[in-house]
Amino acid sequence: MDIETALNKLIEHAREELKVRNRRDQEKANQADHGHDYSVMMESADQLDRYAAQVRRLHDNEFQQNWRKHSAE
Repeated sequence: MDIETALNKLIEHAREELKVRNRRDQEKANQADHGHDYSVMMESADQLDRYAAQVRRLHDNEFQQNWRKHSAE
């Protein structure tokens, strides 16, 4: 996977989770929708973490050693 694909997937899953959260906040979604929304948010969060890790690996491969300043702390 290349960096562009991984970044696009990361953004896609972040937007999906954010969309569900915003909709629930705006509509004050009833509890009947909670199970479906929760599973969608969990799936999006899981995929978001997966692609974030992929982006991190791709950055490490591209920039080599000692390039991280903030995340190394």
